[in-house]
Amino acid sequence: MLRSPSLPSRFFTENRQELISSFDSETVILLQSADSMVRNADIEHPWRQDSSFFYFTGIDEPGCSLLILPNKNGPTEEILFIPPVDAEKEKWNGKMLTRETARETSGIKNIQDAGALMMTLFRSQKWREYLHTELNDLFPDQPLTRQHLFLEDISRRIPGLQIKKLDPVIARLRHRKKPEEVAYIRESLGIIDDALHSVMKKLKPGLMEYQIEAEIVYHYLNNGCNRLGYEAIVAGGENAAILHYVTNHAQLNDGDLLLIDTGGEYGMYSGDITRTYPVNGKFSPRQRQCYQAVLDVNQAFIKALKPGDSWKQLYEKAGEIIGEIFHRQGFIDDPKKHLSVSYHRIGHYLGLDIHDVGHLDWPMAAGTIITVEPGLYLPDEKIGIRIEDNILFTEDGIEILSSDIPKEIEDIEALMASSL
Repeated sequence: MLRSPSLPSRFFTENRQELISSFDSETVILLQSADSMVRNADIEHPWRQDSSFFYFTGIDEPGCSLLILPNKNGPTEEILFIPPVDAEKEKWNGKMLTRETARETSGIKNIQDAGALMMTLFRSQKWREYLHTELNDLFPDQPLTRQHLFLEDISRRIPGLQIKKLDPVIARLRHRKKPEEVAYIRESLGIIDDALHSVMKKLKPGLMEYQIEAEIVYHYLNNGCNRLGYEAIVAGGENAAILHYVTNHAQLNDGDLLLIDTGGEYGMYSGDITRTYPVNGKFSPRQRQCYQAVLDVNQAFIKALKPGDSWKQLYEKAGEIIGEIFHRQGFIDDPKKHLSVSYHRIGHYLGLDIHDVGHLDWPMAAGTIITVEPGLYLPDEKIGIRIEDNILFTEDGIEILSSDIPKEIEDIEALMASSL
């Protein structure tokens, strides 16, 4: 169950109505919750709901399915299937989702036991040609999910059934965030801001990376976050030049920089912020030069953002900005070689997923949220710097949602000095 306040059922009902309007009456729409996965014996891995299933139902429980039968000539049928309440399981795991709670949360009136899904699907397919569902592509060596096994079974039982990807339609709907979603990301960013302020005041040589991580996690959980948005990167010295370093077990030394890439998930939505701090509270001249160059890229790129541009256009624009600034500072001998020290693209979509759904060709529109996170990585000098902000596109421009989180050199040094 989510610790943070729930969204109103109206939010999920409207999302389903938008989904239904994308189809005619010749299809069945099927969405399934995320699998729970056993680690060993009766211990499970940490579980999180499938983002799209949550987007259309608000249900935060495994073992559930949503079946929608669009009907242009009459009322659309919506059926939510949930596991039956098991008194024995409740002794171990607490109260299970009831039909009443599922109805109140989702706004769906027809709630049935999960075991009835197959028979209901059989009946519906007698006069419908297509089944639209999420078809998440599996990575190599990734085990088959309950969803994939279910679809294999359905294909055998209903010959001729055409299974189509629902993902592009869902991505279009989730691409533009509603005010309620933006509000949750704002809340997450406020909590991240508190956590990073605390880090700046406590940071000093001799601490371990995991002690800084613990400080961040404490602030998230103490302020109502459900979990981390993703595993925290707390990387000091040479570790900061490793993009997805999550070991977080090294000591922080005098003269090191500390790169923190983190997010706290509030109501299924998380901000995604990176800041880089001097462990001893003062940037060295070389660190200052490197940091200011990354900050210049960050600010120049944000200034260049405008609604209507696509990621393809923005990536090209970012390459020009990074190449020009890094070449001028002497980090590269050719502006076109910026990836040799910047390593990665400058940002991604943000929403229910940290790397949220969307296509590189789609124009940025009001409600789209992205990250802007240029980096500079010089492992031979034990320097890794990344500065990441979260940007909301509006009808006539942009809003920097993370503007309250300090990133100017003078502000960082002043905050760190105030704790001495």
